Amino acid sequence: MALDIKCEIVENRFISGITWLLRLKAPEIAKEAKPASFVMIRGVEDYQYDPLLRRAFAIADIDGDDILIFYDVYGKGTKAITEKKAGETISVLGALGNNFFPEDYDHYVLVGGGIGFAGLSLLMKDLKQKGKSFTAIYGVRRKEQLSMLDWIKENGFENDVIIYTEDGSYGKKGLVTEDLEKIATKHHNTMLAVCGPHGMMKAVANLAKEIDIPCYVSLESRMACGFGICIGCVVKDTEKDSYVRVCYEGPVFDASKIEL
Repeated sequence: MALDIKCEIVENRFISGITWLLRLKAPEIAKEAKPASFVMIRGVEDYQYDPLLRRAFAIADIDGDDILIFYDVYGKGTKAITEKKAGETISVLGALGNNFFPEDYDHYVLVGGGIGFAGLSLLMKDLKQKGKSFTAIYGVRRKEQLSMLDWIKENGFENDVIIYTEDGSYGKKGLVTEDLEKIATKHHNTMLAVCGPHGMMKAVANLAKEIDIPCYVSLESRMACGFGICIGCVVKDTEKDSYVRVCYEGPVFDASKIEL
């Protein structure tokens, strides 16, 4: 059940590039959240109307009663969130989303591009806790965009994550698809889980189709409401020749059944 609550800010700090980390005291949301769940956050007070709409963010991690949000600063809405201080409260709607990653595979390959890695990090933690086999791929253009490096190290995932930078400034040089076919076909009954820029997700989905491996995408979309009322975040369901809402029927979809 989604809750609209005021959450105490435990931490709100700049990480690297254009990315910030927001830690919120939100026990009710932490209890309900699943991998791929997201929240809608309002960066200004209730009596202020500029910016008018909330912003959607993946729940990157759960730490006791706290939820962690990694967010990129692009415009007025996200800039307003950076101005909030520890000890203050912020309006949060969540946990949202109704469709999550399948749990019946033997091996998982997680492919995250840029801030999209935060859409998979909770899944990675969940898989490790359940003793599931997985490989994670984290790709960015350059080193300063690797905003979740500390999180990876603090949670002991150094040996589970393969890092790619397009300019070769950290990890392997190239795109996340560089060695993906080899990685994805190494184990039987493997599933691809993807989150990141549209072009990257489409490239991964196309490769998955070529090698006949299931691929599920956690879509990042502009949202106004977050719970299916405004019909503002639809994607085409090619199987049913209709449209589905990312916030309500998603955010996770079988890539073979939607139009990317």
